[in-house]
Amino acid sequence: VTLFSAAVGTKPLKFLCVTTQSTMPKDLAEFGGVLKVTVIKIQGFDESSGFMDKTDPFVELEMGEEKFKTATKNNAGGNAEYNEEFAFNKQEGEQTLKVRVYDSDTLSNDLLGQRDVDLDDESTGNGSFDVVKDGKVTGQVFIEFAYN
Repeated sequence: VTLFSAAVGTKPLKFLCVTTQSTMPKDLAEFGGVLKVTVIKIQGFDESSGFMDKTDPFVELEMGEEKFKTATKNNAGGNAEYNEEFAFNKQEGEQTLKVRVYDSDTLSNDLLGQRDVDLDDESTGNGSFDVVKDGKVTGQVFIEFAYN
């Protein structure tokens, strides 16, 4: 909490600024409660999934028994904005968030890449995560975390 003072003409004004800490706990794996995960965007994936067929990507998140997916971005290609938030009821000890990116197709969805995010790693935080398929990086998923 910070108190600022200023004046407009001869009238004094006081401002109170409250800041909140947005960093993750040091041991997120041991955190139990609501963990909010926001999928911001994906980038760098293949633009097309076949002849005259642009990629229709969506992101799937899984932790424990809970699974969520973003909306499918039809004909978005390899870059798409989501800004979709999901709330997991995270249990203490759950330490892996599974992230998968798919291309939505009529008959079946094609995996574009995946990543297990280690919530026990102190360096895990908001940012981009490389996803991999067949040992190769296929693109990035941008994620933000919040907890309470």
